[in-house]
Amino acid sequence: MAPTPPSKLPTLRDLLARAHLRLILFTVILAAASLMLSGVMVIRSYAQRNLELTARNVAYTVEPAVVFQDRQAIREGMTSVGVSTGVHQIEVVDPAGHSLAHWDRTHEGPAWLLDAANSVIWPEPARADVRQGGTLIARVEVYGNSGGILRYMLAALLIALTCVGLTVVATRILARRLQNEVIAPLDHVAQVAHAVRQERAFEKRVPASGIAEIDRFGQDFNALLAELQGWHAGLTSENAELQRRATHDGLTGLGNRVLFEQVLADAVAHSQRSGTPFALIYLDVDRFKQVNDEYGHSSGDAALIAVGERLRGAIRHIDAAFRLGGDEFAVVLAPFFNRAHVDGVVHRIRKAMELPYRMPNGQLATASLSVGVAVFPEDGGNAEEMLSHADSAMYRDKRSRQEQDPQGA
Repeated sequence: MAPTPPSKLPTLRDLLARAHLRLILFTVILAAASLMLSGVMVIRSYAQRNLELTARNVAYTVEPAVVFQDRQAIREGMTSVGVSTGVHQIEVVDPAGHSLAHWDRTHEGPAWLLDAANSVIWPEPARADVRQGGTLIARVEVYGNSGGILRYMLAALLIALTCVGLTVVATRILARRLQNEVIAPLDHVAQVAHAVRQERAFEKRVPASGIAEIDRFGQDFNALLAELQGWHAGLTSENAELQRRATHDGLTGLGNRVLFEQVLADAVAHSQRSGTPFALIYLDVDRFKQVNDEYGHSSGDAALIAVGERLRGAIRHIDAAFRLGGDEFAVVLAPFFNRAHVDGVVHRIRKAMELPYRMPNGQLATASLSVGVAVFPEDGGNAEEMLSHADSAMYRDKRSRQEQDPQGA
């Protein structure tokens, strides 16, 4: 076979350009794929946590409506939570699996694409049980909305395509300087993408390279990182807010029954390990139903808010106050060394309740409480016994005060 004429052989510049072009394209695609994959994994992880918290929040919100079989109230409760979160669909079903209420988010894009993406990214819903007194009365199923992930993937794809185009232009113009001025910056991009994927180092950025095309690529890459960092911060903040809503009473800001049960169980476990006592104070607002009947629910809410504020002011920062529902409150006191401390807290609470609060009609009123105390371990060896003892003590206090002042308790 005759040798190829020298004029037909590729030049060294052509060989380097083609070799470097392939390497650069591979690096860009690898960096873009790594960033896209890590971004999708991070967003889905936080979104899944978001769905779980949303399911718990919906369960807590619709519990009263499920108890009374008020389907309209269930739908309203689902809507109030679903519209402000990344949720595609919420459904409340009874223990037999029959639907009690259903909510769907209005599609913001092609329905077929969103449905297909939702079925792949979230094949199973996040679930939370709705219980009353330990009995399962309904189940909440929350399906994720993949709209945010699809938008992120589209943005990443467009930026990756732009970067590929810029890289091709830069490679053909700067064939002699590929190794030092193109490969090195792109290798740094891959390192940043690796750090983002492995270490969640969203604060890392690609430095300027000195070449306009690569700098634009770096700016777009940094912009994508900044957007991902913003989404990460937003999801973290939203998860924290959902966690707070799931464990705190919306009216008074105190911890709710869910958080109370967790704190009480932790306090029992800690005292069992350390051998130091702690106390549970159970409180009930006197004449609360009469306030609601005579002055309206807004006045009742004002009374509950006043009680919550005064409880917070009467205890230490290491103690915890809760609204368990209706006009029932509780305080878990941190470990102490003598019963006089508990008596002092109860005295401060009663004194704080003597301060008047203003009702919506402008009138001043005061709230009084019936109080029951249980000290671990003398009044109970577990959370259930502690709560039962404190509840019984509270009712004895209420009866005693009613006998002394029939109009005041």
